[in-house]
Amino acid sequence: MNTTDRQIAFSALSCLLSYPDEEWRAELPDWKALIHEIGNRQIREKLLRFLEALACFSPEALIDHYVYTFDFGKKTNMYVTYFHSGEQRERGVELLHLKNTYQQSGFLQTDKELPDYLPLMLEFAAVAEIEAARSVFEKYRSNVRELASRLEKNKSIYAELLHVLLAALENIGVCESVEGAVQA
Repeated sequence: MNTTDRQIAFSALSCLLSYPDEEWRAELPDWKALIHEIGNRQIREKLLRFLEALACFSPEALIDHYVYTFDFGKKTNMYVTYFHSGEQRERGVELLHLKNTYQQSGFLQTDKELPDYLPLMLEFAAVAEIEAARSVFEKYRSNVRELASRLEKNKSIYAELLHVLLAALENIGVCESVEGAVQA
C-alpha cells in the first residue's frame, strides 16, 4: 500500500467510524470520490460497498444504530484499550503511552477524545510515519479483530469497516502482538 492509499484509507475509516451526523452525511460524496482513488482494489471495493449499504438507512436509523452499537455497547465500544483493561488502572498507563506516542510523532490530539478512541487512532495512522502507525496498531490489532468479530456477530453495518481496517493494517505490515491480545 503506497503512502497516498494509506492516508486516504485510514482517513476514510476514521471519518466513516465517526458519529453519523448531518455534517458527516454532507462529506460522504467527497469521501466516495477519494475512495475511488485508492489503488488497493480490495480496500477500495469494501469501502465503496459500505457507502452503498448506507443507502438502506435513514439518517435517524443510522444514528440509532451507531449509538446503540458504540455508545451503549460495552463490548462494542471504540476505545481499544478497554477490551483488555476495562476501567482498571493499567488502562491509564496505556492511554498515557498512546498520548506520548502521538506527541513524539508531532500529532496534536485534542482533549475531545481519549487517545485510544479508534477514529482518533486512525487519524494518527493517516498522518504519522508508517513505523509509528505500525507500532501503535501492532499492540492493538487483536482488539480491533475482536471488535470486528463482535460487530459481525451483532450484524452491524460497521463490521465491514473493521474488516477493511484489518486488511489495511496487514497491508502496512502490522503483525499481531502477543502482549496486545484480548483477554475476554
